Amino acid sequence: MDPTVTPASDIGRLSLVEYPHPALFRKSRPLARIDDAVVDAVDQMFSIMYASGGVGLAANQVALPYRLFVVNVTGRPDEGEELVFINPSLSRPRGTAVQEEGCLSLPGLRQDVRRPEKVVLDAWTLDGEQVRFDLDGFLARVVQHEFDHLEGRLFTDRLPEAAAIEARRTLDELRVLFDGRQARGELPDDAAINARLDALEQARCLA
Repeated sequence: MDPTVTPASDIGRLSLVEYPHPALFRKSRPLARIDDAVVDAVDQMFSIMYASGGVGLAANQVALPYRLFVVNVTGRPDEGEELVFINPSLSRPRGTAVQEEGCLSLPGLRQDVRRPEKVVLDAWTLDGEQVRFDLDGFLARVVQHEFDHLEGRLFTDRLPEAAAIEARRTLDELRVLFDGRQARGELPDDAAINARLDALEQARCLA
C-alpha cells in the first residue's frame, strides 16, 4: 500500500460538523472494538468540545458513526469530571423538566426542550468497564441530548410546533451555508461523506 494514502477506515484529525451534515441524521452503530484510534478520537472530542464551549459531544458531531459520546458538565478541561460513554442505553425515564438547550452543531439556535427529569444510563468505559448511573438534573439532560445524537435526532425534533417553525429559519440558513461550502469544494459531497461513514462502520462496528 502506498504509505501516503490514508485508509478509508482511519479516523485521523476530527472537526466539528454542523447542520445539515449527513452524520447528524445517521443512527450510530455499536462499537465492537476500541483501538488506539478510538482512544485518540475521544481525546480529540474533548478538545473540540472545550474549544467550542460545550459540555457534551457525540461522535456524530465529529462525523464518526459510533455509539459514543463524551461529557464534562463544567465545560472546562481543568474542572469537573470527564465522562466517556460507549454503546450507551437509556431506561427508566421519570418526571419531566423544561430547560433551554443549544447544540454545537446548530450554532445560533437555542430553545426550551422538554425531557424526562431522571433517567438510568448503562454504558461501557474506554477501559472496558460496564457502568450504570441513575441520573437527574443537568447531567441527565446532557446525557439525553447526546444520546439523541446517536439516534440521529436533534433537539429541534423535540420542539412543539410553534417553536419548531421559529427554529426552521435558523436551520434553513445553516443549510444554505452548508450547501455553499459543498458547492465550493470546501466540504465533500454527501455521497463521499456517506462512503467514509460506511468505511468507518465496517472497520469497528458490529455486523
